Amino acid sequence: MPVFLNWFLRLIPTNPICIRIVAGGGRRWRDMLIRALYLGIMIALMLIVLIGNLGSGYFSMRGLASSGASIFQMTSYVQVILICLLTPIFMAGAIVQESNPRTWDILLSTPLNSAQIVLGNIFGRLFFIVTLLLASLPLFIFLQMFGGVPDQTIIESYAVAICSALLVASIAVPLSVTRTI
Repeated sequence: MPVFLNWFLRLIPTNPICIRIVAGGGRRWRDMLIRALYLGIMIALMLIVLIGNLGSGYFSMRGLASSGASIFQMTSYVQVILICLLTPIFMAGAIVQESNPRTWDILLSTPLNSAQIVLGNIFGRLFFIVTLLLASLPLFIFLQMFGGVPDQTIIESYAVAICSALLVASIAVPLSVTRTI
């Protein structure tokens, strides 16, 4: 395998730190509880806004499309807010987990360079945020049945949420480094 390709694959897809975090994090009850709570909040919000809009006489096709658009707008805003609140929770242990059992020496003795270590920690933990977003995708697809929500809008909403998560994660990791040293 060419050296450049090996180096590139070690950044994210086959990064051993990223693989270890994803494999270990999927078995934690705390993470499962956070996922269930996130989806519960999203479903409850959609139902509350739907029930509130149905009382206004939205029984025509135009009314349903307007209702679907307003539910989508409210749910998209709440989704970005929840992602910005949950990302630091998932990212908080990025450096603390490595320094707590004093595994820095072992980690630094591996053939990984500093970029691969940092990106492995960031993207390994960011994986859980992206799975949260993907778990709520069926809810947004369900809203398309009402009409008023084009595919492009859903894609843009998810792009904004993923970029927000990446920004918050990029801020949370340096903060966790400065707080533990």
